[in-house]
Amino acid sequence: MIFNNISYQVKKNESVLECLLRCELKIDYSCKTGNCQSCLLKSIAGDVDKKAQKGLKPTAIEQGFFLACQQQAEAIQKAESIDNELIFSHARLVNKQLFSNDICQLIIEPVSPLYYHAGQFINLKNSQGIVRSYSIANIPSEQQLIELHIHKKTNGAMSHWLFNEFNVGDNIDFQGPIGECFYTSENKNKPMILIGTGTGAAPLIGIVRDALKSGHQGLILFYHGARNIEGLYLHDMLSNLDKSHSNFNYLPSISHNDDLLSNLGSNDSAIKIVVGRCNEIAIKKLQPTPQTILYLCGNPEMVNTTRKKAFLAGIASKNIYIDPFEYKDLRKSER
Repeated sequence: MIFNNISYQVKKNESVLECLLRCELKIDYSCKTGNCQSCLLKSIAGDVDKKAQKGLKPTAIEQGFFLACQQQAEAIQKAESIDNELIFSHARLVNKQLFSNDICQLIIEPVSPLYYHAGQFINLKNSQGIVRSYSIANIPSEQQLIELHIHKKTNGAMSHWLFNEFNVGDNIDFQGPIGECFYTSENKNKPMILIGTGTGAAPLIGIVRDALKSGHQGLILFYHGARNIEGLYLHDMLSNLDKSHSNFNYLPSISHNDDLLSNLGSNDSAIKIVVGRCNEIAIKKLQPTPQTILYLCGNPEMVNTTRKKAFLAGIASKNIYIDPFEYKDLRKSER
């Protein structure tokens, strides 16, 4: 395979990305599952697999763009990098605040108007060339601002950079919007179930905001799970939505018992927090109809396991929308 006019020996059954990484090339990538689209390359000669173009815009497909992590290297004779200016735009950080010790909110302003759906995600690329995907938590507004929720991961190069070095007024490159996990008005009267762990609540709160603003009539159940109380970083916001909208129910849970549990759920008017995994709690209470819409966001294992159980319980596969938060290399050291 020739890449950027240099020939590389490929191995059987390896992807283009695997080949280039094995040859120690510096290539943008993140999830390795074909979701984030950060490993886009352009085919000059060869047979591009359909799965390597899944989710790409028609204009990108026409230009021969493909996902390097999904493309068999043996089928590509010649490929090249894509000019960053074709796939990345620019934005400025206008606000930054902490939700908790390890979760912060970023508000960025694109230099050019951006059309997106709440719940989609964008790829951020910092000055060091690190690329990561983050979901959009707000609905489109006249201010053209984008809200992101960042979880600081142990040994997370990008999240630590965003927490410690990315300051108000700084610029950053981004790619997107990407993804099909968002609200559509055609589902206005259908019951919706949303299940998210950690900052998997970010795309889900965007979807809920969009649904409520659109006058959603069906019942909305929002299950948010975290390891401890601090992880329920949208508790006040979601509690207020529960109180102000009769068709919205917020159901928080923590997977580990916590001394603060009684403080947050002690009075009769407070939203009760239970101990358990949010997806398991949701599946036990599941009473799907043929119209039920399910959104799953957060930990990949939770998302994939729950999708299978929900399908077996009667939710149509076409009505299940997912956004698994895949992390690059799954962090080789323990968290």
